[in-house]
Amino acid sequence: MQQRDRLLWQVARSTGGWTSLFLGAAMLDAAASLAMPVVLAAAIDAALGGDSTGPALVWLVSLLAVSTLAQLTAELVEATTAARATGRLRHRALGHLFALDLGGQRRFAEGDLLNRLLQGTAETAKVGPSMAGAVVALLTSIAGIVALLLIDPLAGLVFLLGAPVVWRLARGFLGSSTELTERYQTAYSGLAARFVDAMSGVRTIRASGTADREARRVLVPLRDLRRYGEALWNAQRDVGWKLAVLVAVLQVSVLATAGHGVIAGRVSPGELIALNTYLGYAFGVFRQVGTLAHLGRARGSAAGISEVLHTPAPAGATGPPLPAGMGAVSLRGVRVSDRDRALLDGVDLDIPAGATVAVVGGSGAGKSTLAAVVGGLWQPDAGAVTIDGMSLWQADQRSVRDAVAHAFERPVLLGGTVADAVAYGDRPVTPDALRGALRDSRAESFVERLPLGQATPVAGLRLSGGELQRLGLARALCRDARILVLDDTTSSLDTVTEREVSLAMDRAARHRTRLVVTHRAATVRRADLVVWVEDNGIRATGSHETLAADPDYRALFQQPQGDAAEYIPLVAEPRTMEQA
Repeated sequence: MQQRDRLLWQVARSTGGWTSLFLGAAMLDAAASLAMPVVLAAAIDAALGGDSTGPALVWLVSLLAVSTLAQLTAELVEATTAARATGRLRHRALGHLFALDLGGQRRFAEGDLLNRLLQGTAETAKVGPSMAGAVVALLTSIAGIVALLLIDPLAGLVFLLGAPVVWRLARGFLGSSTELTERYQTAYSGLAARFVDAMSGVRTIRASGTADREARRVLVPLRDLRRYGEALWNAQRDVGWKLAVLVAVLQVSVLATAGHGVIAGRVSPGELIALNTYLGYAFGVFRQVGTLAHLGRARGSAAGISEVLHTPAPAGATGPPLPAGMGAVSLRGVRVSDRDRALLDGVDLDIPAGATVAVVGGSGAGKSTLAAVVGGLWQPDAGAVTIDGMSLWQADQRSVRDAVAHAFERPVLLGGTVADAVAYGDRPVTPDALRGALRDSRAESFVERLPLGQATPVAGLRLSGGELQRLGLARALCRDARILVLDDTTSSLDTVTEREVSLAMDRAARHRTRLVVTHRAATVRRADLVVWVEDNGIRATGSHETLAADPDYRALFQQPQGDAAEYIPLVAEPRTMEQA
């Protein structure tokens, strides 16, 4: 069984109770519908024979009421089942996604993930009602065929002549619709990913006057999207008209045979009416194109969800907690790759407990990857990472989160208010710790100027890049973590503010181990150890003064790094200039 089919089975089982209720309501509706032709035939024959039709009419009205109630119940349960299955599947997919390290998450573009988690889960979650509906339709059709054979065996045999053709058409359509749905979802994901990228850079696009060019870039997958969508509808159209022709031919043939039976005396007028009704039920097996299309879309969508769910997540969440310590970190033979491209290779590094370590290097050298590995955000493909003597990936991950706090270059504020965003985490933060973190990150002054201070809602809040970075620093500082990983967290601050923040952090985190990714010479000079990253490895370690003897090292601080718009001061810049 393929992964997508296994997932469909799991989704169907997860809603077993609701699916069973839907199946029961649908079966009750089918049973009432199958009984109505018999009652109707009895009423007609009774009327033609001069007998009383009262009992038959009572039964007919009762069956109509039961069928109507069953249909209403089935529709309500179907919607509820799909909604519950969608919620469960999205919760499962998101839970696994957040359990992945950065390497696993980077396999999927943001727009692609949105498509899989929204549209893909909704389609996949319909599999329970779709399968139950298909089973009921099949059983109803079989019952209709049996009724045809019982009323007039010859008419039933004529009907069965079309069964092999129907089976071949249905099997071919299910396979083609599954494949086309997978291709359609891939093209749609590409379109969504490009759109998300464009929206994240909307200011740059506007400033550059490249809206038309960007629109053309975003719409590149539209041609494939249209082609696969049209192919799917064309496939449904082709099988639909073929089945329609087959149904028309069979209907004429069966009714002609049954009509001859009336003339010959083997079929009564009431039985002819019943046979015509049962013929409609028997044709239900030919009208399952829509159901097959639903199943095909569900299988195609399940393939995308399965890919997310089967992306390996790091182990170690249930291991022993990290031992007590001051935050000594060691890396041995660390190798990290992304889509067969090496990001780090052969990295050996020892970070003493309580030391401040600056990580420098050119754009794309691997600085942020090194920070992610040290902080436990990215599990290396090879090598070992230890904190206070214990393997980071064999320890209980909750204890790792307690031991390591992160601050990023572009922090995202999560939570209802500013206070919620700074205190965001899996453990509560005391008001005193929150105020101290805002003070040490030099965010207290501008937070107090907000309309509601710390209670100001995050939604719609406009902050500068430097203000956001200071809130990100506060979020890391308000936890009693033994290790702070700061990934270019002061790049948007001016020189004076950066120095104030650095000095405040020196006081607040003087006993913590700090790994600081930076481009600023002033920050590097204050570090106890400098790690120079180049070509996905460590070129050298030492003090800033020692490494400054190398002209390649000095060049790092004489030119802009990456996309940073700020000025990077020269390595020889005197302290008086920094304080100016």
